[in-house]
Amino acid sequence: MLPAGRVEGTLLCHVGPHRIAFEAGEVASIAAPDAGMVCAHRAFQGAGGAQRVLVTATGGTVGVDGLEIDSEVLSVLPPSPVVAGASGGSLRGFVLTRGVLWPLLRLEAFQRYLRDLAAEGA
Repeated sequence: MLPAGRVEGTLLCHVGPHRIAFEAGEVASIAAPDAGMVCAHRAFQGAGGAQRVLVTATGGTVGVDGLEIDSEVLSVLPPSPVVAGASGGSLRGFVLTRGVLWPLLRLEAFQRYLRDLAAEGA
C-alpha cells in the first residue's frame, strides 16, 4: 500500500481545454455516454458532451471528453483548504506528470458535486 501522499495509476482526463485526474482504482469501468451521466463540463461552466464515461463502484457516472492512463507512481501535492472547499470536497490534491500539473479528484465526491450543480441549475 502506498503512503497517503502517493498514487499509482491515474486516469488523465480532458474536459474541453481543462484537465482532471482520478486514481485508477476508483474507476469500476469505462463506458459509452448515456442520458443518465453527469458531464464534467458542468464543473467548468461549459457545455459539451462526453466521449467516455467513468463509472464508480456504486454506479455513478462522470462524462469526460478523453482520457489517458498513466501507470507511474506519482506524489500527490495537497491542495489548500480554500481550493479544496471550492470543489465540493472532491479535490484530493495535484499530481505532476508529463510536465503538467493535474488536479486529482475523488471520483465519487466529484460525481456528487456535479449532481449538486445540476440540481442548483434546475
